[in-house]
Amino acid sequence: MNHDIQLFIHDSFFDSFSSLPKHIQKQTRDLLKKFRENPTSSAINYEKISSFADQSLRTVRVTDKYRAIVQAPEKGNGYHLLWVDNHDEAMDWAKNKIFKWNLETQGFQLFEQPQEQVIKEAFVKEETPLFDNLTDANLLSIGAPEQMIGLIRSISSVDDLNNCKNNLPVDLYEYLFYIAEGIPLQEILEDIEAGKTNENPMESSNALKHAFILTDDTQLEEVLNGSFEKWKIFLHPSQRTLAYRNFNGPVKVTGGAGTGKTVCALHRAKFLIDNAGIFDRPVLFTTYTKSLTGYLQDTIKGLGLLESQVEIINIDKLIFDLANNSEYRISNSKVGYFSAEQEKGIWSQSLEKYPSQFDVEFFFSEYNEIILPQNISSLAEYNTASRIGRNSRIGKKDKIDIWAVVEEFKKQKAGNYSKLELCNLLADYFRKQKTKPYSYLICDEIQDFSNPELSLLRSLVEEKENDMFLVGDPYQNIYKRTLNFARSGIIVRGRRSRKLKINYRTTEEIKHLAMKVVSNLQVDDFDGNHENLKGYLSLMHGNEPFYQTFVTPEEEDEFILDKLKVYIGGGVIQPSEICLCSRTNGGLDDLKKSLNSANIKYLDLNSAKQNINAINVSTFHNMKGHEFKVVFVKGMSELSVPYKFANYSNLTDRERDSYDQQERSLYYVVFSRAIQSIIITGVGEKSSWF
Repeated sequence: MNHDIQLFIHDSFFDSFSSLPKHIQKQTRDLLKKFRENPTSSAINYEKISSFADQSLRTVRVTDKYRAIVQAPEKGNGYHLLWVDNHDEAMDWAKNKIFKWNLETQGFQLFEQPQEQVIKEAFVKEETPLFDNLTDANLLSIGAPEQMIGLIRSISSVDDLNNCKNNLPVDLYEYLFYIAEGIPLQEILEDIEAGKTNENPMESSNALKHAFILTDDTQLEEVLNGSFEKWKIFLHPSQRTLAYRNFNGPVKVTGGAGTGKTVCALHRAKFLIDNAGIFDRPVLFTTYTKSLTGYLQDTIKGLGLLESQVEIINIDKLIFDLANNSEYRISNSKVGYFSAEQEKGIWSQSLEKYPSQFDVEFFFSEYNEIILPQNISSLAEYNTASRIGRNSRIGKKDKIDIWAVVEEFKKQKAGNYSKLELCNLLADYFRKQKTKPYSYLICDEIQDFSNPELSLLRSLVEEKENDMFLVGDPYQNIYKRTLNFARSGIIVRGRRSRKLKINYRTTEEIKHLAMKVVSNLQVDDFDGNHENLKGYLSLMHGNEPFYQTFVTPEEEDEFILDKLKVYIGGGVIQPSEICLCSRTNGGLDDLKKSLNSANIKYLDLNSAKQNINAINVSTFHNMKGHEFKVVFVKGMSELSVPYKFANYSNLTDRERDSYDQQERSLYYVVFSRAIQSIIITGVGEKSSWF
């Protein structure tokens, strides 16, 4: 390859390439090899099309019937591959496209030339323009091409903005959406500035937001064969800024479902190791869900990192392994690790000796939600402890009686510990150690963790630059966790608390459905403030979510099976890209019976197996961390939403509000697993939740 020439492959090209028939993909790769070797070669037959709005665009022959759209410069050394398709479709795609470099934002822009008639019709409307408070200079500063100013001035609502999306550069659409959501212009300009570089502008984070520079002879085959996932190639500047820079202490990254938090965390691991110098201790990458660790381990290898450099482990296994590591000796004997049910059994035994007006469930929750999170070890500490979030009020005499049962519980359990007790023991131990077991720490799905687990994580690495990188979504808190970073010894200030806004997973229509369920919730941001999803945007559009209820369960099942057969028979979507889910295990069993009766292969998400020819089935809780092109959600009706467990009718208003919020977060998680389509069914009246 001529190394004086830069070959840019844009995300639009990858999107169109993925839809080509396999034999055309092969011939496209042959063409690209010619580009890789010499894009100025006479073997590449550039054709200038007089009808194109942008006269810098050319067509290049792939076969007799297929053409690639390329921007080949009159001057300079940058060549841009933009699209590949059937001849007529490629010509139609390129006809009104404009491709240009924007000096203000240091970004490549690809957009549809607006037609004069469209703008004239838009100005007929009498509504106040949405961006009336922005000057022309403001619009230019966020990347608006001059020919777009009139169109932007005509926009009077977010719906108008969405209708104009194809006419706008993707980045400009993103920034205008943020402004419409109330995000200050100055904040947007700061993000744009952070993505720039003085060295080589065309290799800035802003420029590579949608473009990949081919610099290695092996890269092209890797990318086009699909061994590079798209997110590995295109990092949003907001992600790159967080993953590849130094911070003076812990960093908290939040964002809605699908905003690439895990992607950002994986790249963070690469940055830490590439810049670690002498590597004596591994980076710890922990998450709450066991099923995610396999995916993370494979992906880390894809980024060129070694298992010895990054230890990927779910939090439960981490706690158990640390507690039983002979090097640390937090106990003189092997530590026992009991379940919640076993713990409740010990509380029951303790209450036999010290009868109380409070029952086993009270003691279990009081111990795990108040005593352990605050690491309370005496009655004096218990008397002054915060009980915010607990529904029952107790007096000083009650606390004396409760503490007697707690002391008996500690005797009864002997050398056995719950997970949270082990967290406190381990945290106490590692706080005293000068040398910590890990060099840096990355934690994914932080909303699923408890305060004792956070305190343990804080104790496992020294307090220093870049020590902790914590990512999560407060709206996905489905386990009723009340987190407080400061209480766990994790101090995040100012620009070390950041938010990702772009949803890469789902369509805007599916995102809107997921947001509708949680839009009225007040959610804590892990530091005592309210989290919000202002500016949360999906750049993809698709079909509206489908919701239908039926008179009988049999009709519901018949509808689901018929829809499934259409998807499977269509050949466009693999069975493994489909998931059917239910709120309860009983509902999941009913799904399995229906699939068995229709001879449709399926796999439970709990299984470690994989089968491309089998659809997936799951309960809601097990959907976490997964994504599917098509998601079926069964059993959604006014009577069944929220799920009403045996004691639901006895809850106080406060308890019911808390439970309903937890359920809403669960539906938000489930809906946001869908990439392209979501089909919701139920029996009876539709739920008012969505």
